[in-house]
Amino acid sequence: MSLSVSGLPKPGNVRNDVRHNWEVMQSVYKLYNEQKFTDILFEFPYTTYKFTAHRLILAAASPYFLELFDQTEDDCNSLTVTKMDSDTFEELVVYCYNGQTDITAGNAERMAKGAMLLRLYEVVDICVNYMMDHISDFLVRKLIPLAAELVYEKFETRLLAYIVKNFKEVNRNGEIFDLNMTQWKFILKELDVNVVTQAYIFLATKGWYEYNATERQQYLPDLIGSLTLTEFDNDFLRQQIKPLPGCEGLATESLKKRGELPSWVAVQNWGEDWLGYKDILIYNQAKVEWVKATRLEIKRYYFSTAFMGNSLYFIGGRSRDGVSKAVLSYNLLTKTFSTMPSLQDKRTAACVAVVNNSIYVFGGKADNSLTSVECYSTSTGRWEYKSGTPTPRAAAGVAILNADIYLIGGKDLRMLNRVDVYNVSTNRWYNCNPMAEARESPAVTVHQDLIYAMSGGFRDLKTVERYDPKQDKWTKIASLNVARRYICAASIGDQLWAFGGVIGPAQWDDTVEVYDEASDKWLVKKKLPVTGKFDCVTLPTNLADNLN
Repeated sequence: MSLSVSGLPKPGNVRNDVRHNWEVMQSVYKLYNEQKFTDILFEFPYTTYKFTAHRLILAAASPYFLELFDQTEDDCNSLTVTKMDSDTFEELVVYCYNGQTDITAGNAERMAKGAMLLRLYEVVDICVNYMMDHISDFLVRKLIPLAAELVYEKFETRLLAYIVKNFKEVNRNGEIFDLNMTQWKFILKELDVNVVTQAYIFLATKGWYEYNATERQQYLPDLIGSLTLTEFDNDFLRQQIKPLPGCEGLATESLKKRGELPSWVAVQNWGEDWLGYKDILIYNQAKVEWVKATRLEIKRYYFSTAFMGNSLYFIGGRSRDGVSKAVLSYNLLTKTFSTMPSLQDKRTAACVAVVNNSIYVFGGKADNSLTSVECYSTSTGRWEYKSGTPTPRAAAGVAILNADIYLIGGKDLRMLNRVDVYNVSTNRWYNCNPMAEARESPAVTVHQDLIYAMSGGFRDLKTVERYDPKQDKWTKIASLNVARRYICAASIGDQLWAFGGVIGPAQWDDTVEVYDEASDKWLVKKKLPVTGKFDCVTLPTNLADNLN
């Protein structure tokens, strides 16, 4: 064999050298099996079992053996093994010779421990892969302390990732209680709150703490503080979190902050009780679902809802006497109704937008579709006409973006795909590119600086479009799972929601869907507690809490 200056094989002879090395190791392994030329004896306490091996091979394969032999006298030819059983030790010695080992459910744990001691990390990886690939053969509760004992990052990372992915199942089986503080905090950080709610996470954390309250009490405030406490309602903060040791201050601070945050409220303006009580829903961020807050008696339907000041306004609609111009307000502080100045025109199916402490009402329908626009502000205390819409339209969608009001779709004698923009400061209208599809009563909302329009029409559309104002362009995205009309859309945090509506001639629907932009799919969420057509408005949380 030709050698380079350094004594290593030249590149041209690598294939032959690999074969040579393999044959040499086979011969060495044969000598080990025949116990020839061995120079170190291993003995085990409380047993007569012993065997010998080649010091050079073990030192070359394991940093542990290299250090061990460096620290022993040259004339030392025997060692007593006390930190592992003879079977495990011999299997790992064999691996040093031939690079092979057979891992099973019966030996994986002890082999992993032994391999960590001998610093045979390839064997540790083999054991970890086996245990994680056959995790049903092992208890997660058993693997948690093993990972802590081994102090092997790859194992702990993979095990914690499994727990995060299967959190509900692992929690339900009571296998999480042996997690240490660091592991538990890592899991809380990695959990997907769209899959596991904040309320569920809180209860699991509380259960983990109560499993060993004496030792874990010191960690509790840190863990509870890592949750998004402002998503819990006031009663939950007072009754569940405030009594926990060290968490009173967290609850108090969260109550204060929570009052300053927005809450999303859905007002039923049409449901099974057309001329009576209407349900008010609040989005519960901790539970990731819509919950029923209260009922208000509003003897109209298909009215429009706005929020301004401390009050909800219920505008126009249809009563027993036909199309109405009445305006009713509900003060969220005093929980009282007031009759407000009436509209100048009777109208139902109108669009409503609130800009600069003024309520704008666009179009709608009386005997025919309207072009008139009215504006109400508390400073004037009356409704005043503004520049009318370019075309008559009822049942349009409305969105506010950059202080401009977009009027989208709707119906005159036919369904419209038209899009017009009203500039509040100039009292003028501008035209935008139309949608791909005509939509009557589309669900419209602004989400992450784009306008989304979905559903609508008498033929129950599934389709969804979004508008980029910078490019004046509409683009279709994934369709909804359920085709319906009169649905409501809302942008909540970083999520786009669609819920409620009607299917077919008169079947109210309780479906809730959330758009997953990464996969371009709509995901079905927990159903609404009541059905109907809804208007979604944003309120300060301290006012929304008064609806309960």
